[in-house]
Amino acid sequence: MRKRSVIVSLIVVAAALAVWARVVSLDADPDFRLCWSSGVLTDEGFYAHNARNVVLLGHARTNEFNNMVLSPLVHAAQAAVFRLFGVGYPQARAISVVCSLLTLVVLFAGLRRAFGERAAWVGTLVLAWEHAYLMYNRMALLETPATLFLALSFYAWVRRREGLAWAALSGVMAVIACSIKSLCVFFLPAPLLASWWSGRTAGRDTRWEMAAIASGMAVAGMLYAGVWLLPHWREYRHMSDFYLTYQIMPRHLMDAYTDVRRALLNHERGLMGYLIAHMPVTTLLALVTTLLAAFSLEERRRGDGALQFLLLWAWLGIALLAVIRYAPSRYYVPIYPALACLGALSIVRLPETMRLVWRPSAWWAHLLRTLLLGYVIYFVIVFALQTPFSWEVTNNSLLLAFPLAAVMQWTLHRVLDDGQLSLRWLSPVALLVIAGANLWYFWGWYQHRDYQLQRLAERVERLLPPEAVVAGNCAPAVCLGTPVPTMLVIPRLANYPAPIERYGVTHIVMLEGVQGEWWWRKDYPDLLRRRHHLLREWVGPYAISVYYVPDWLREVYRARLNSERLPQRQEGAHGQRRVKGGS
Repeated sequence: MRKRSVIVSLIVVAAALAVWARVVSLDADPDFRLCWSSGVLTDEGFYAHNARNVVLLGHARTNEFNNMVLSPLVHAAQAAVFRLFGVGYPQARAISVVCSLLTLVVLFAGLRRAFGERAAWVGTLVLAWEHAYLMYNRMALLETPATLFLALSFYAWVRRREGLAWAALSGVMAVIACSIKSLCVFFLPAPLLASWWSGRTAGRDTRWEMAAIASGMAVAGMLYAGVWLLPHWREYRHMSDFYLTYQIMPRHLMDAYTDVRRALLNHERGLMGYLIAHMPVTTLLALVTTLLAAFSLEERRRGDGALQFLLLWAWLGIALLAVIRYAPSRYYVPIYPALACLGALSIVRLPETMRLVWRPSAWWAHLLRTLLLGYVIYFVIVFALQTPFSWEVTNNSLLLAFPLAAVMQWTLHRVLDDGQLSLRWLSPVALLVIAGANLWYFWGWYQHRDYQLQRLAERVERLLPPEAVVAGNCAPAVCLGTPVPTMLVIPRLANYPAPIERYGVTHIVMLEGVQGEWWWRKDYPDLLRRRHHLLREWVGPYAISVYYVPDWLREVYRARLNSERLPQRQEGAHGQRRVKGGS
């Protein structure tokens, strides 16, 4: 009885801390250790752009970039929150906080039905405290709201045996997740394939179940297309074509090979390197659960197919992320619940899992253990070397890792095969390591948290006149709460070309040293001069500069717009847009 009271107390404390960690200092800067991409700083402003326009300016559209076309539900939620509580980063981020907490509740309910209460508590708490997930839950990005509907789809699928309506609801929730973040398209096959796979494993006919899931997807998809996509089709197609053509899709097979190689082996910008660096225990145990399910029929029967669902959720997502060209770590958020649950299934019975993995003596068992352990040792070596990524370092580390892994796996096999070593301590140690590592990471951010973005926004607001029109890759982020028109300028995507001429831009706010600055210097060589420079501040590792556009220079650019030379450039740009379905 006393042991149960201690466990309950620990769960309550861990849950309370998980909630506190999501709401404390919501106006602080993002944790820039999360990602190499500057999107950690800029994308929150892009996604809240139309909602802040509604509240501050009275209408959603002020230029050609309208993210509400891609994510209408998040736009509606942001507009409602801004009307009630004002415009600012804490208000925008509160939506993700609420969605993340609801995700934990839904995931707990689904895991408890499928695997029991113990697995539900472990899986939920592991996900709640994984810092790679938690820190993104504190940001006004699209991934966390989309993940809530992935969890709802999983929960409805777990209850599919109670009626076909639950199966259909699973399909509906999957489509809603894709309407929030189109990257979640990887998830659409998961409910269907999980029903088919679990039916074959259990010898049960699942055709009606799969038909109900497909019907739910079809109805939700047609409703979404009819109500939203078709009325905004030209704009939606233009924006989605940019993301697909210039960011996502590999151009040819060699591109795809390069992307997969980066995802598997790059310890600085690769998917698996990131997972092993930020959540090593959970990722390793998820791999172990995957191997057991692949080679054991009894394992696949666990949870009435829920295990197959989680496997498909995780590995379909990893497969997509491995082949796309631009995959910053915020894109990984939708797969974290599945990885945390797979890891938790190993944790709750870790002694048994270890023996199942390490005791078999067949040649293929030795080979699989060597491959798995060698892969992990490879990342341990490259992280320990702390050298910039290069293929020479990668090849030498791989040559060293797999012989070490062969010796280690054979030693562990012999030690565990005699049954003399007690493993009862493994589960609590794994939980303590996960909790300790994530607490250390979060506490490091909390102790050194800063409010540089908030201070910069206040300084810029004091600088801007009431009639200002602000453009730049960082303008929507810095001017989120400032009641002036802002616009994102990205070639081939938004407000390109000639933003100053067409919109009367008075100020530029941009990140230094990225592609956006190069474009401004190429098209407006007389603008980015020292005499036009108003402000330069650092926000985390990024320098942000503010320039003003003098009236005389604006008139020069406006005259240039009507010259014989610029219309030819514009015609070419618009022609390119029309080919891609321009707006």
